[in-house]
Amino acid sequence: MFKDFGFKLVVIDGLLGKETSFGKALEELKASTEDAYEWGTYTCIPEMVRFVKELELTDADLAQVTSLTFDGGSRIYFYLMPDWDGESDEFDVKSVEDCALLPNLREVEYIAMCDEALMDELRSKGIAVL
Repeated sequence: MFKDFGFKLVVIDGLLGKETSFGKALEELKASTEDAYEWGTYTCIPEMVRFVKELELTDADLAQVTSLTFDGGSRIYFYLMPDWDGESDEFDVKSVEDCALLPNLREVEYIAMCDEALMDELRSKGIAVL
């Protein structure tokens, strides 16, 4: 479904706290893995990465996305790597091509997590960049 893992993370973060097809399962997995996490390792929780990679968002999930925030402080990164310091690039967005999956995306807030030039691609699709 998603070609860019980093973009998928931004989308999932945008859906956190909303009624989604995956919210309960994600929160349960987070609760079951966070206590065993070895702090100071700066590594991803394999079960969490697998969950996110295999997650198929429904049309209803995708339709809820009206805005996205590209920010290194977004919650989803800490679900995958609780001690992430924002210094590595494993979560960076390399492509915004997947925005085509989001029929109601109207705006994005750009702070970090991708090359600023990608914002021009979004602007060319009529998406406001804040």
